[in-house]
Amino acid sequence: MLTSCGVMQYLLSSLALIIFVGTLALLAQWSKKSRRAEISLFIVLVFLSLLLLATGALLGVLWISGQMPPEVYRQELLVVATVSVTIAGLLGLALCVPTLLKIVRGRPNGRFWTDPPIFFALWLLVAALANNVVSIIGFEQLNQVDAFSLGTGGRIPPIAILASQLPFVVLALLGVGIGIRRGVRETLARLGYGPISLKHIGIVVLFILSAFAFSVGADALFSQLQPDLYRKVGEISSKLFSPKGLSPVSAVLFALLIGVGAGLGEETLFRGAVQPVFGIPATSVLFASMHVQYGPSLLLGYIFVLSIGLGLLRRYVNTTASFLAHAGYNMFSILAVYFFGL
Repeated sequence: MLTSCGVMQYLLSSLALIIFVGTLALLAQWSKKSRRAEISLFIVLVFLSLLLLATGALLGVLWISGQMPPEVYRQELLVVATVSVTIAGLLGLALCVPTLLKIVRGRPNGRFWTDPPIFFALWLLVAALANNVVSIIGFEQLNQVDAFSLGTGGRIPPIAILASQLPFVVLALLGVGIGIRRGVRETLARLGYGPISLKHIGIVVLFILSAFAFSVGADALFSQLQPDLYRKVGEISSKLFSPKGLSPVSAVLFALLIGVGAGLGEETLFRGAVQPVFGIPATSVLFASMHVQYGPSLLLGYIFVLSIGLGLLRRYVNTTASFLAHAGYNMFSILAVYFFGL
């Protein structure tokens, strides 16, 4: 029963996130045509920024007064949460200023900071980074396995994998204006999806093998420099993503699900939608920060480097290539554990 409740809560929260963020993304696209929609978007983001500031102030009061029980929230984590949320609120308000001036002065769209979809994307980036920083720093205080397995204490449910990636796909599609500014073909072109040649497939295979070899080295370095964190991260990975105990067919299907699910969602959003606007470095910082399951470990640096490589594939080939590389790497990593014990 706990398992069903945990999965259901996760699905409902994912659905709520899709509806909320998707609605704002649509509003941002509509704001390019309607000043009323732009004013509505501005008001919502100002309100959310003030809400972040209020949350930061509340956390600050709890930190200074010492009223938060340490078993609920350590003082160090409370400090990080206070600072991160407060900075996110201030930056959110700062991002609203150019749009306010544009609305007051009646200026048209065109400038980077005041273009509604970019304005919304920047605000969302700030909020996501603040949330991810708190989650990464607070990694050791969380009940790690239950936090990522939805209370099941075991392998991550397949439906949770799909539900976790669906918001990425929806946000990417709505964020580039499908159905409002672009048709299906134009949307896919904007996201970078298209055919690839045999030569490009060879490059993808080479990328997968190189990334896997690099991951082995990064893992060895991680085990030497952060042994305690290495053990905790390994516990999460072994329980959530290990194919051990499955039949060969089930292991392949599990690897395929992890590979295609994560690859499609993350590549569509980060490489397809975000990278052309914010560039490879900024996109890679955001991408690495999303991997909170690794905590404040050296692996985040590896994820950043991997993201740079995927970004280069997107730039010089297309998103289809980066998706295949991402999916292939995930699948190869899982199957290597199952068949070779690596």
